[in-house]
Amino acid sequence: MKWSGTYKVNAHDTDLNNIVSLTGLLRYMQDSANCQMEEQGPSYNELQERGLAFVLSRIKLSVYHPVYSHDIIDVESWACESSGVSFNRCYCIRKNGEIVAEAYSVWALLDVKAHKLVRVSDFENSYGMDNPVELDMAKRFRLPARYPLNLVGERVVEYQDVDMNCHINNTRYGDILCGYIPKMEGQRVIKFEINYVSEAPLGETLKVYMGSDGDGTYYFRTQRDGAKTNIEAEIMMEAI
Repeated sequence: MKWSGTYKVNAHDTDLNNIVSLTGLLRYMQDSANCQMEEQGPSYNELQERGLAFVLSRIKLSVYHPVYSHDIIDVESWACESSGVSFNRCYCIRKNGEIVAEAYSVWALLDVKAHKLVRVSDFENSYGMDNPVELDMAKRFRLPARYPLNLVGERVVEYQDVDMNCHINNTRYGDILCGYIPKMEGQRVIKFEINYVSEAPLGETLKVYMGSDGDGTYYFRTQRDGAKTNIEAEIMMEAI
């Protein structure tokens, strides 16, 4: 069963094009998941008390239509059939009954004290389940080798980036990466896929590498101190 909630879009979630930014969309989806966990249990806080935490591994998002300030949107989130140590979850945003964005995500459940992953079969929960969205996400995320990545900047992980775990919140990467795309004015994101490799803690400096196919698709890799990969991502743009 899907959890569904109605939101009035906050003007603070819009960008220079007056549409909801990539991070804004991801936040509404994330909140819907947290609401389902809160209602059906265990909640995010209950997991924390048990020393458990969901960690996002990958997410693929397709955006079909822009969302504007003060739009009324319905956001759905639901768990999907999962196995091993991969917990699958999907999202859908509708406006006036029409799908404007949907996403497929893969999570890991970490036992923080034991430093090990919890298997799906060992995790009791009441989260409603349904069929996954059809976004054709490959089993492994790979950046295409034919587009070289060049260093485009360095970024210190700051207060506004992190959550209570003192790492960059997964929703923040959308807008962080869009900040390196040469011209966002007059363009919007229509596809976003990101693979989280290692967490970036408060105070660390990330090196940002970017490449492009020259036709509106950008590829990213960020590296932590010691050349350890933080994330890899793909963003596809189109003119508004």
